[in-house]
Amino acid sequence: MESQTISLNVHPQILDLYEVLEKNGLHKQKEDVQSLVGYVESMEYNLSVMINEIQEMHAEVKRLHDRGIRNQCGKIISKAEDKIHQAKTMVSVIKVRLIDAAGNAVKTCKEKGKSALIRAVEAMRVSTALSKIKSGFSHMSQSMRQSAGQIDVIRGELHEVGGHMKNAGRALLGRSAKQAGNLEADKGMLAKLRDFLESCGDTFSKMERIADKLIDKIQQNGEQTKQKQSVKSDLRQLKTERLEKSKAPVIKEQAR
Repeated sequence: MESQTISLNVHPQILDLYEVLEKNGLHKQKEDVQSLVGYVESMEYNLSVMINEIQEMHAEVKRLHDRGIRNQCGKIISKAEDKIHQAKTMVSVIKVRLIDAAGNAVKTCKEKGKSALIRAVEAMRVSTALSKIKSGFSHMSQSMRQSAGQIDVIRGELHEVGGHMKNAGRALLGRSAKQAGNLEADKGMLAKLRDFLESCGDTFSKMERIADKLIDKIQQNGEQTKQKQSVKSDLRQLKTERLEKSKAPVIKEQAR
């Protein structure tokens, strides 16, 4: 779909709406729409980064030596991937609806004037859209942290196995040395998976908090400029953090 390939903040229908709102002196309405557009753009970027990262995690899971653990982790990562794609779909749907609503608002203004334009912008229900996104991201944050907890359980079980092997492995030195090496490699990969899931949970929580700030900004007339700058700063920081995490080198977990 063409609307999905064009960046929202330079989409013709969005730019037309900005122009019409500006010409009619509807500066607050324009700022509200700009806030939602900026938020959707930032969320699209962060979710795209997460989708790329989850593919790397699938590759990490395939390198796990223990088949049972490999299967468990594969299910956990697949579930996390589903959540990320659900979030991407949610944001994409809001993007399409926003574009359609912008086109309708501009058309309404040309046909019926400023009063009809105001009603059309109000019908876009920016705060309602943000509230739905906020609720969705809250659930996804909890899901990611639950998945990270499941990885912790697997790590604990693997650690216990490693302890038993250290106690009994001396009698089979050659064989146990190889198994111990595999265990340490698996422990390092599990640590990386766990950190990734926690990172996703943190990102969804930040998305939720930014949505909350935007809702407050839109609903309150006072101190709009200060709140606007705070939200923009949060969005820039979130984008930078996600990019840095995606480029971070792998650090092996130290043997416990």
